[in-house]
Amino acid sequence: MTAVSHPSPRGRGCVVLILDGLGDLPVASLGGRTPLEAASTPNLDRFAAAGSYGLVDPVAEGVVPNTHTGVGLLFGLNPKQRGLLKRGPVEAAGAGLQLNAGDIAFRANFATLEKRDGDFFVVDRRAGRVSRDSAEFARVVAELDLGEDVIARFHPTDQHRGALVFSGPGLHPELNDTDPGDGPMPALLRTCVAGDTHSGFAASKVNRFIKKAHQRLVDHPLNEKRREQGKLPVTGVITRGAGGWFELDSMLDARGVRATLVAGCNTVAGLGRIFGMMTVNSASFTAGVDTDLRGKLEAACDALRHQSLVYVHIKAPDLFAHDLQPEGKKVFLEKLDRLLPILEESGAAIAVAADHSTDSNIGSHTADPVPTLFYAPSEKDGDEGRPAGEKINFGERACRAGNRSRRTGHEFLMEIVSYVDS
Repeated sequence: MTAVSHPSPRGRGCVVLILDGLGDLPVASLGGRTPLEAASTPNLDRFAAAGSYGLVDPVAEGVVPNTHTGVGLLFGLNPKQRGLLKRGPVEAAGAGLQLNAGDIAFRANFATLEKRDGDFFVVDRRAGRVSRDSAEFARVVAELDLGEDVIARFHPTDQHRGALVFSGPGLHPELNDTDPGDGPMPALLRTCVAGDTHSGFAASKVNRFIKKAHQRLVDHPLNEKRREQGKLPVTGVITRGAGGWFELDSMLDARGVRATLVAGCNTVAGLGRIFGMMTVNSASFTAGVDTDLRGKLEAACDALRHQSLVYVHIKAPDLFAHDLQPEGKKVFLEKLDRLLPILEESGAAIAVAADHSTDSNIGSHTADPVPTLFYAPSEKDGDEGRPAGEKINFGERACRAGNRSRRTGHEFLMEIVSYVDS
């Protein structure tokens, strides 16, 4: 499909590219540059030179963001309500699940667990990023009776990820994560404990689920085959982001702006549903490095026929950084850059944003701001105060000295909304 120019249904059109984990830190193997700085990105460089560019703190300066809050604020989450946004219900929404009153939802990972002297240790939080085998493992933990009328239901989503929902009487969601988080592995699995006086019963059920899931998974015949193939076994489930159903205000709704989302990531699709967005997906739009980039960009151009604000979420930069593959992140960004004329031909403005920075040196999210740009083909915003013909290597260093002051993700969104709403 070839993108063609067409009028936006209201105001002016804009495509917001959310490049998950775009920001990074200098990497020795890349000559002390970040993957974005090391990448050959002539189109991004050109957009920045002709538009505005600078650093954005997805949440606030000094705060380490996660995907659901970083993306949520770009989707119109009221900054005052970000504490209400829990990962579990977002994951459940992405899986198409409707939570009932009293249910608790978790974001869950298949993981490689080992039992040592009565304690569980997490060898790998993602079991090597399970993909083809996830449906088979999910079947054995699809529904577990935890006693006292509490049922746990596991729904696989992307790769090693899943939505876990507890239903039953007396459940309260103030619970810590059992996932030990990014860091050196093996790491001790965290025991679930209550965060208030009401949640002790639910915490005990989470710990029971962890044990029962391990019992069902550890001797699964598929694990022997995985070991023979040099893959990590799937021997447990770890949890994070516990929460019940919630309602949020939308800054987009307040401005009367409707949006379409093009995504393959379950978490981001869940956020889109929570914020009432039309979601465009296909089997080729994945949350992996194999996602159909051309198809996503062409779908965004098509969506501009109906709505003036279109989001495209791309997960791969974050995956490469988590897996300590800065060269892979660099090459992927170059591949994306080569396809950006597809969006340019639509005549819409192009914004590049991110939910957080992910350090390829250590594989963890950081509090560093992310590089962003805004390019409107018919605008000349970026020309004032810059010599004609100045070239920009779009990246973290360039954005530090950019022509737009440092701001938050919410403030960057309001710039975009002002453009499409004018």
